[in-house]
Amino acid sequence: MKKINLICVIDDDDIYTFLIKRIIQHAEVAEKSIFFKNGMEALQFFMDKKMQPEELPELILLDINMPILDGWQFLAGYTQLVPVIEKDITLYMTSSSDDKDDYDRAMSIGPVKDFIRKPIDTDVLRKLVDEM
Repeated sequence: MKKINLICVIDDDDIYTFLIKRIIQHAEVAEKSIFFKNGMEALQFFMDKKMQPEELPELILLDINMPILDGWQFLAGYTQLVPVIEKDITLYMTSSSDDKDDYDRAMSIGPVKDFIRKPIDTDVLRKLVDEM
């Protein structure tokens, strides 16, 4: 089973955040995890660390609907940073919605690897990490 150094979860739902923390621990796929409650906090982190690839995650799980800066707005800023970040980061959009328009929109954005329906369980998380 593959293990990465850092997973980043960008999601404002406290219950989901609690669950995904436990799932990450149980799946044993990452040494560490970081959490942001909105896209603005996360985007600021990536802007601050863009020249320090060792401090950036290998995997991002990004929710769509959040306050302040939603997933789409985060992606607009993040996509601008990708060319200067010297690290391969895998990004999955996550949502409890199964809206085809959201899926199509997500898949049209370069950094997005796939659209995953929440909740994510241990097996799905292990599979995502193994496919990296």
